[in-house]
Amino acid sequence: MEQKKRIVIIANPFSGNKIGKDIDQALKTYLDSEIYDYEIQYTEYPSHAIEIARHAADHGYYAVIAAGGDGTLNEVVNGVSGKPIIIGIIPAGSGNGFAHHLGIRHNIEKAISVINKGNTMQIDIGKLNDRYFINLGGVGLDAKVAYKTQKNKSRGFLPYFLQTLSEIVNFKSSFMVIETPEKTWSGAYVTAVIANGSIYGYDFTIAPASILHDGQFDVLLFKKAPLWKYLINLPKLLRKKIHTSELVEYFKTSKITITPRDKVFYHVDGEGFETDCSIEFSIMPNHITIFTPV
Repeated sequence: MEQKKRIVIIANPFSGNKIGKDIDQALKTYLDSEIYDYEIQYTEYPSHAIEIARHAADHGYYAVIAAGGDGTLNEVVNGVSGKPIIIGIIPAGSGNGFAHHLGIRHNIEKAISVINKGNTMQIDIGKLNDRYFINLGGVGLDAKVAYKTQKNKSRGFLPYFLQTLSEIVNFKSSFMVIETPEKTWSGAYVTAVIANGSIYGYDFTIAPASILHDGQFDVLLFKKAPLWKYLINLPKLLRKKIHTSELVEYFKTSKITITPRDKVFYHVDGEGFETDCSIEFSIMPNHITIFTPV
């Protein structure tokens, strides 16, 4: 009889959908017990998922499953980066942008069925200085929204939407020098989006042409412009065509360095920071393996 594969489910009890109440019963009901021998570990503090994931990778586990939101997934990626272990996703956060990119929705049964089927794919991840990210990085408006939202104890779409609206109305562009191996830009930009995946939280598609295994980021530079010009481009945003707007410089690259004139906000996978130093994003081709629906 074939030995069962050991997996660990890392569950964030504080995630947007409070999955901690349901995950144990769902795994007992839906996970194929003939294939997998599982254990659940709940995160108790920031970066705990990194520690759990790293321990699993170093002790021969077959897979580590992130049961939470984008933050939990980011920590798992940072814990196992470059190690021979598979990452799975049970989306349970407020946004779950990367899970949506893969076609894994807010349905525990369907997410577990992806793990049962066992289809895998090697994908790229991004690196910002010494931090890895799987979905999106950015500098400017989106990063400030992330920074402010994470300080808000309220979770869900409404606080995120209200914070975004507030920042859009009041945000000032930043002067940046943006360097890639192919070209250099300089000027005032509202935000620079560095996309490995394609979707922010809440199914908000920003980089529809993004491919997870092409060895490149999709980059969108949003130029300084009056608010009304962005408002008349909303239809393109809703049709997932914002990268074709005249307000956006869109290109692909494997490495990008952004040097701000003054202090700016930046983020990786929705975790926001501030800096006045250069920020370097680089792609790590085929760096991790994930369970995928197909």
